Amino acid sequence: MKSKIRRSGQRKWAVLLEALLVAGLLAGCGSTSQTAGSAEGGSAQTGEEGLTKLTVQSLWFAQGQFAGLYVAQEKGFYEEEGLDVEIIPGGTDVTSEDQVSNGIAQIGVDFYSSVLTYQDGGADFINVFQTFKNSPQYLVAKADSGIKTGADLKGKKVGSWFGGREYEFYALAAKYGIDYENEIDWVQQDYTLDQFNNGEIDVASAMSYNEYLLLLDQYKESELNVIDMNEEGVSMLEDCLFVQKEWAEENKDTLVKFLRATIRGWQYAADHPDEAGQIVYRIGESATEEHQIAMTRKVIETAVIPEGSSREQIGELDTARIQRTIDQGFSTGLISKKIDIEDSIDDSYWKEAIAGLK
Repeated sequence: MKSKIRRSGQRKWAVLLEALLVAGLLAGCGSTSQTAGSAEGGSAQTGEEGLTKLTVQSLWFAQGQFAGLYVAQEKGFYEEEGLDVEIIPGGTDVTSEDQVSNGIAQIGVDFYSSVLTYQDGGADFINVFQTFKNSPQYLVAKADSGIKTGADLKGKKVGSWFGGREYEFYALAAKYGIDYENEIDWVQQDYTLDQFNNGEIDVASAMSYNEYLLLLDQYKESELNVIDMNEEGVSMLEDCLFVQKEWAEENKDTLVKFLRATIRGWQYAADHPDEAGQIVYRIGESATEEHQIAMTRKVIETAVIPEGSSREQIGELDTARIQRTIDQGFSTGLISKKIDIEDSIDDSYWKEAIAGLK
């Protein structure tokens, strides 16, 4: 059942499944105030009002997962830095890496693990801002199943979205000496949680800020056992901001300004999560306002500023977690070689951005 991800076609399946709240909830996601821009991938362009134009390719439609970007745009933080920022919503037919490679966008949003696959293939991308410090991916079982840790997965039916999401699970199984290719019954998990509710699978994949919240609408916390990839020590990093290395070198000041405003966006969202959720809902018109607020709160609490982190560390590139993602990506077959961390990330832009806020 091992399903190795290499390029965008397979990734899109994972992106679609991750973002769907329940079947049909995102039917209205196509309505958004952002449209594709015409900025080129070379030197930053200047608009009529003297603002530097930047285009950001998001991973998915506007939702709480990306609240910091939309808040920075809505509250004028980018404009205060002299930037005219356009955010292009993602979707099943849009891949951030391709958009950045083609010069349609200068900045991309994607999982760091996905960016690694492109670096593995020779793309000159660098991660300049690690939005998520923790993995938001859970494995969830019913409490009466007796499944509590990765050691209990052997012989069980485990739901996965595949398309790149499975590699944390492979690392988890390997940690307990389980042959993840033959000793676990992997099941393609669909858009809904019906398979879990109906007992078709023993364990379901769930994002901390999305599907898990939906499960709590049906179950008490005491009725669920959560296997947290972070607590298990096998987490792999997801949402980050990446650029082409040459573009970053040619547009250092612009990139630093963008990162500084983005940090302010996330800080504002952390201080005003209800307003941030409302902003995202108004732009994306997906799911419900209540869910977008809850998602924004959970994203900040579990991934952007998790316990032990601080507002001053938003976007920080933690080399230990970066290296773990690279190492596990190699050991589980996500990437074909161990990428040198110095070729994969550059935290100098983030350091300059955060210093400007102190």
